[in-house]
Amino acid sequence: MLKQPFRLEIATCTVLDVRFGQTTNLAHGVLTLNKDELAALVREDLRFADARVDIARPGESVRIVHCLDAVEPRVKVEGPGAVFPGFLGGPETVGRGKTVRLAGVSVLTSSRYPQPFSGLLAAREAIVDMAGPTAIYSPFSRIFNIVLALTPQAGLDNADYDDAVRRAGLKVADRLARLAIDQVPDESPVFDFSHRDPNLPNVAYFYQIQGQGNMADTYLYGRTIENLAPTLIHPNEVMDGAIVSGVYVYASFKNPTYVHLNNPVIWELQTRHGKDLNFVGVILNRGHNYTQFEKERSSYWAAKLAGFLEADGVILTAEGGGNSAIDMMLACKYLEQAGIKTTVMSYENPGPNGRDFPLFYTVPEADAVVSLGMAEGMIRLPEMARAIGDDRLLDNTTAALGPFDIGMYSNYCATNQLGANVLAGRQF
Repeated sequence: MLKQPFRLEIATCTVLDVRFGQTTNLAHGVLTLNKDELAALVREDLRFADARVDIARPGESVRIVHCLDAVEPRVKVEGPGAVFPGFLGGPETVGRGKTVRLAGVSVLTSSRYPQPFSGLLAAREAIVDMAGPTAIYSPFSRIFNIVLALTPQAGLDNADYDDAVRRAGLKVADRLARLAIDQVPDESPVFDFSHRDPNLPNVAYFYQIQGQGNMADTYLYGRTIENLAPTLIHPNEVMDGAIVSGVYVYASFKNPTYVHLNNPVIWELQTRHGKDLNFVGVILNRGHNYTQFEKERSSYWAAKLAGFLEADGVILTAEGGGNSAIDMMLACKYLEQAGIKTTVMSYENPGPNGRDFPLFYTVPEADAVVSLGMAEGMIRLPEMARAIGDDRLLDNTTAALGPFDIGMYSNYCATNQLGANVLAGRQF
């Protein structure tokens, strides 16, 4: 089975508008939603006491609060497995055949959790402004967001409810993607890396995702990545939803499922494959190893896998804060020591005044670093005409409509570590 080529066609239908109507359908780029039907679909899971469906459009005076995951509608129509394997299907290997995608729209879940949190691992406030000067802080202000505002049944614990929320977003995304199965796609890019040009450099991607515990976990084929050693994964598997997010700790530098599906590093490398480089594979790593021994073990292992791929260069991204930064930088160190050139992508934490050292941790070998923006400091969010998700922030006192001051950390994907954001740092 695995000798079959990993060739994946992604038939893309671009959504030009989203509106409510009597039936849920897609016609001429207009996605029409029957909100009662979609809410009923979510409430099939009895862990929800209520589910409301709303639409946030680019340019509208709308603020979305309590943002959890965002999912792009996709469904597999040819080839083995199902999109989001382990959740919407079995753990069969994906990444081949044909997948249908709705571009320009997300299914975004919004909710409070039923139990209070203590310590670091908590679902924190996450905000998207769809208009105004603060819309630039989230890439989701540029697309249509179908927001599922969810309420848990009494008596649920956070872990059980978290599973319900995740599955609700994936289920609705699958339902909407199926509307495009018989549509003529606007484009159909093909991901096929089977041919290599021996005259071009081989480039691999070190893809580090967070695995810290509830509210800061990532799922691979339906299971958390706890104790995952660096492993090889085909980039097409990522495009088919093999990675699903469960990270809600810091909104600004999390990777929602939508961003995994549209990983900018993978999209760029596939575009350039066969032109000025050979994209030879993805090394998937779990960030947030707890001990120095585990960090060293993981980093040496990653360098070994890059050698197996005969990589001349590696691009490194991470997810999370200081602990994960150490994991990524140690991998950078041992890759360079193995003779493999590296480029690191990272957000900055230079303190509230922007004058402290910008990285949590670094190594001398990390001499090519791309800035993804500054994740610290306070910004003022203006008043909006409408709020989706709640009328108060998670602090229970601040009106969601605004205006109010809030940390950059609370802006959804503002300093996204895969480069899906619109911020960057420049030196003058």
